[in-house]
Amino acid sequence: MDKAVTHTFRSKLLDELEQATNGLIEGEATMRRALGRLWQVINEESDGRGDMAVVPKREEVELESESRHDEGDQFDRVPDLTPPAHRLFLFYPDGGIQGFEQSHFASPEMQLDMLEKSIATIRELQDDGREYVERLQEIREGLGDIRAHRDGIWDAVRERGVRELRDVALSL
Repeated sequence: MDKAVTHTFRSKLLDELEQATNGLIEGEATMRRALGRLWQVINEESDGRGDMAVVPKREEVELESESRHDEGDQFDRVPDLTPPAHRLFLFYPDGGIQGFEQSHFASPEMQLDMLEKSIATIRELQDDGREYVERLQEIREGLGDIRAHRDGIWDAVRERGVRELRDVALSL
């Protein structure tokens, strides 16, 4: 048999391509987990106290309500309706971060615009990642089909080679 033919059918290239494809798919899984965690953090509704809400005793609430005379105190119980992404990533000058001058930060409108653009870019990256993984899976399936065809052809070539060798041996 021709050495070029046997080399073609014994090549490890398909195995290497399949391993590379699997490695790329696994690498994208890490990216998906990281982006999933990002969306989870952004969408969390907690206000920094964790998942446990503190419920005061009924007596404490009654005493507190009797002792309050100031109208502004009722706003202390109003929940913060600011979207979590804004709380995490935006700085408002009246927020009171000490040690930083207002000139160090962009205006709130500019920050909001940059935040929205950044989140849109991350969503596009996530969509592109999904499409990339789909294409890699198609490539992996294609490699499997090619391997099956190659193995079938190789079996046919071997059978024919064995028959030819047998015919030559019998004719002698």
